[in-house]
Amino acid sequence: MKVAISYPPILNRFGQKAMVSQNRNVQFFQKPTYLLPVVQGQAATWLEQLGHQVLWDDGNSQLKSYRRWSDDLVRENPDVIVFESTTPVMKFYWSTIVELKNRLPESIFIMTGYHSMRRPEETLSKSPTDLVLRSNHIDFVLAKLIPFIAKEPNWRETCEIEGLVIRMKNGNTRDTGHFRQVEPLEKSPLVDRDLVQWKNYAKENGNFLQTPGTYASSVIRDCMFGKCTFCRYNGGDLTFSMLPVEKSLNEYERLVNDYGTKEIFDDSGVWYRGREAREFAQGIIDRGLHKKGCYFGFNTRFEYLDEKTIALLAKANFRFILIGLEAADDETLARLKKGYQIQHVERCLSWMTKYGLHPHLTIMVGYYWQTQEQLDQTVSFVKDLMLRGLARTLQVTLCTPLDFTEYHEECIREGVLLTRNYDDHDMSKLIVKTPIPHDSYYLAVRQMYSIAFHPQFILRQLKFLFSFRKRDWQFLFTYGLRAIRRVRQHIFNLTREQGKSDNKLEPAHAD
Repeated sequence: MKVAISYPPILNRFGQKAMVSQNRNVQFFQKPTYLLPVVQGQAATWLEQLGHQVLWDDGNSQLKSYRRWSDDLVRENPDVIVFESTTPVMKFYWSTIVELKNRLPESIFIMTGYHSMRRPEETLSKSPTDLVLRSNHIDFVLAKLIPFIAKEPNWRETCEIEGLVIRMKNGNTRDTGHFRQVEPLEKSPLVDRDLVQWKNYAKENGNFLQTPGTYASSVIRDCMFGKCTFCRYNGGDLTFSMLPVEKSLNEYERLVNDYGTKEIFDDSGVWYRGREAREFAQGIIDRGLHKKGCYFGFNTRFEYLDEKTIALLAKANFRFILIGLEAADDETLARLKKGYQIQHVERCLSWMTKYGLHPHLTIMVGYYWQTQEQLDQTVSFVKDLMLRGLARTLQVTLCTPLDFTEYHEECIREGVLLTRNYDDHDMSKLIVKTPIPHDSYYLAVRQMYSIAFHPQFILRQLKFLFSFRKRDWQFLFTYGLRAIRRVRQHIFNLTREQGKSDNKLEPAHAD
């Protein structure tokens, strides 16, 4: 069968592109970040290995207009088209499927993504989608489903593969139950870089200090912690699994030696910790990859890495470490179920800075309970960390309830969600009632991003040069110029509603 794994270009009224891949919540960027959809890449690789013809169809990274993308897709006339969706673009996808179904009436449309997997009946009622996956393990499900469809004409009636909601010929739907991953993660193949056109994702990414960079096949599927209320990696529909260290090291070796990558980032919800983290770092050293001029990075949590592990990671040429700070008051951290207290943050960052790593903080503002005192505490704490050099970069977002996560459901239950219009979930404005005016949070975003222009922050970066580490010189003189451009973009995206609203939104319905 011919299977298209497809991402249509989606633009807003500002001419910004929607960044959909990797199951992110959508943000629209003028200067886009093209993210390689890793699990979809593994699914594509697996299907090709099974003998199916795979069309990798990312209209965003391929720089296509919507019309060119849709015309090209119709010309290819695939048997199956797979989409990935999330809340802010659901209405776009529903209308797109209506259009494409008229032009490709014989094609089977499959919807994946966290929104649809948690509200499958909605997508089937709003569009002529044929099938919704109730699992984010897209590779495992498609590797069973596509061969079954290929050999079974009556697949709608006979398919019993777990994790599907199927549209029947009479218009009714049939649910095959929750997906249960009983197979080990290593059964899914590593991403075929040529198949997914990896170079399209190799440069436009703010996580890369050096290019070409790429994302590794994730070593963790979902999250080993899995409790944060705002996060998608939480819930009974998710399973935790881990890739063996040796298999991941094999991929890194190939990416460095055969593809010449200069930076590799693993976007697992949380990367290895403890023994596995040390085994991986030692494996990088034993294979000599730390001397090939390639940097490595990953996501982690505070308190997951001790000083000994961090020192070994630094020796193995790890650089970019992304850590979710979220807020700087213990009440908020407890309500988010983050699992750590603010008193432990500085120690962890001190170790990372000591050994030359570049910690990157992610912060959110606009929780429906967040007071001015709590907001000021976060701004002050982040500013202190950045000016003291304990973190090198940061990312601030507005806390937007995601895809019927625990936090989203809580906002609905507490009556603080200001809109039912899915388009409003694009992280460009606050959509919950808050105890202080929304403008206070927009101002906080400006204050934290503006730290990058603070004379004391710049002086701190100059002081780092005396360590004579190549990465510090690159950070200031190469990455710094790119970062300024992205900082300005983030400030515009996250504060353009400043002065326009005060805890009010039009309560439009999703339909």
